[in-house]
Amino acid sequence: MSVVGVHHTSRSVADVDRSLAFYRDLLGLEVLLDTEMAGEMLEREVALEGARLRLVELGTGGETMLELLQYHEPESRETGGELRQCDVGAHHVALTVDDIQSEYERLREAGVEFTCPPQEVDAGYFAGHRTVYCFDPDRMIVELWQVPR
Repeated sequence: MSVVGVHHTSRSVADVDRSLAFYRDLLGLEVLLDTEMAGEMLEREVALEGARLRLVELGTGGETMLELLQYHEPESRETGGELRQCDVGAHHVALTVDDIQSEYERLREAGVEFTCPPQEVDAGYFAGHRTVYCFDPDRMIVELWQVPR
């Protein structure tokens, strides 16, 4: 058996509607599915008794989706602070854009926080690509990525 693709990447968020304002309204991802889930199958899969959540799948028409989960039950625990990118458990999702500079400017004007302006990768396999990190409403990292033309 071997992996044949990536179906989705998932993020647990505090408020799906607030996250949709970012991922759908600002970034332009399309809502493919918006549903509520509960029951024995979900409880077994996530190993959480009484699990109840809202699941939203977002995409661009391609195969890979971004999944947002808002757990109604059980209540989220406090993590004790924001993870730095070097901390075990830290993660990010990278989204491809056509014009990273214009997206950076548009999103900054909308109040999105960035770690720095867009940077060009200057060595290795991705030399010539451009990248920048920003934060979603839950302060999780979103990377914007531009492939050279």
